[in-house]
Amino acid sequence: MGGGLALMLEPSGQPLGIDQDRLAGTMFSDWFWPGLLLGLFVGLGFLIAAIWVSLWGWGANELAIFAGVGLIAFETVEFAIFGFHVLQPLYAVIGLVVIVLGFMARADSAARRV
Repeated sequence: MGGGLALMLEPSGQPLGIDQDRLAGTMFSDWFWPGLLLGLFVGLGFLIAAIWVSLWGWGANELAIFAGVGLIAFETVEFAIFGFHVLQPLYAVIGLVVIVLGFMARADSAARRV
């Protein structure tokens, strides 16, 4: 959420060291909208999933899996629009780890019910 908020507050991307030239050929004139999308889809999505998982809420494992898939999807779209950035593979791996952990927790809770 921090990165998204930083881009919305300073759409030039300068405080984060993001070059305006990366926006060339995209539908964006500055970093406000990419920051908003990052904050909503990744930041807020993971925050909600983390809170729900910590509360052991109904469907928490599935929500975590959904958040992991969402992160990978976001990074894929980001790559398609802006090109490669060195952090994209890292975030994709984090999304994959969240998915795997969500499935493992889901299998564990299903085994406990039997």
